[in-house]
Amino acid sequence: MSSVTTVEHDVKAETRIKKHDYLFLPLIKILPQWITPNHLSALRLCLFLPLILLMLLHFFKTVAVLFILAAILDGLDGSMARIRNQESKLGAILDPTADKVVNFVVFLGFLFYIKSNVYLSLILGIVIIDSCLFGVALFKFFVKDVVPKLDKNQDIFDHSLIENIKVTQTGANKFGKTKMVLQVIVLSFLLLFDPSTSLKLHQLYAIPTDLTLLQISYPIIIACLIFGCLSLYGHLRVIEFNKSPNTR
Repeated sequence: MSSVTTVEHDVKAETRIKKHDYLFLPLIKILPQWITPNHLSALRLCLFLPLILLMLLHFFKTVAVLFILAAILDGLDGSMARIRNQESKLGAILDPTADKVVNFVVFLGFLFYIKSNVYLSLILGIVIIDSCLFGVALFKFFVKDVVPKLDKNQDIFDHSLIENIKVTQTGANKFGKTKMVLQVIVLSFLLLFDPSTSLKLHQLYAIPTDLTLLQISYPIIIACLIFGCLSLYGHLRVIEFNKSPNTR
């Protein structure tokens, strides 16, 4: 029986593995077994301190290297969790926390460097959407993983209210992943190159005005906002509120 259970467990683990996970397979094989996906998420979370300092000192290219490293670790920890079957409830909340913190630091850090009301407005929108996404993720984690383990005899809160809430799906959706990829692209370019520099597109394609890298980034950030809203809508859709049997 134990061998059958092991085979079924391996089959379930295999079905969770995604195609892009195999891109990280050589690196996952090199990493020692004692290094877990949660270690990588915690490392990304700890990067916010040097990122803040480097942003204040205007070492933007160094920030770019650390930011790209954090993005690679973001993909690596998820792939490692699925390939090594090391998915955990702690990782489900630690991973998005690290994502939000690193992106917040870099986005907000640019406010000391980029003097643009348009950029400020767009970044505030990104921060609001990401805050909502993080709040919904915490709520889903609380309902699905924390509440069932609490002692119902303790009058901490009304358990009947929480029991009527059902979370049908957890984890990131495709809109949230697309948003993250776009954010990594736009932030990496803004960090690596001078945002105020013209791309000289007007000379190549007879465009009448000079377009700077910062101006090019605006539609991409707007796309991040759109995908963020779609991701938030997707997360809210999987939360079902059932009517209590005692309710008439």
